[in-house]
Amino acid sequence: MTWELDDELPELSREVELVLYRIAQEALTNVARHAHATRVDFALTSSTTGLTLRILDDGRGGDLRVGAGIRGMRERALLIGAELTVAARPSGGTDVCLVVPGPAAGS
Repeated sequence: MTWELDDELPELSREVELVLYRIAQEALTNVARHAHATRVDFALTSSTTGLTLRILDDGRGGDLRVGAGIRGMRERALLIGAELTVAARPSGGTDVCLVVPGPAAGS
């Protein structure tokens, strides 16, 4: 597993922190339970446009039907005005990306 965490993340509201935590938790749980991955890349980065949480794995990818886990992640993202994408990677595996817009990241 590789980790990329920006040295200077903006101050986050408790609500945003909780959403980041829960989405990361669900994505990593999905990797452990379903992906059979040999590698996971985790990144939490900040830019002038907002905050991005990204979790990539090299597992088997495949069926990305919206079950309770992905539905829950999407609902949490909506609560803070963030955009969540969950997609199969062309090389195999899954890409989970949450983008929290700038003003929402610190609200």
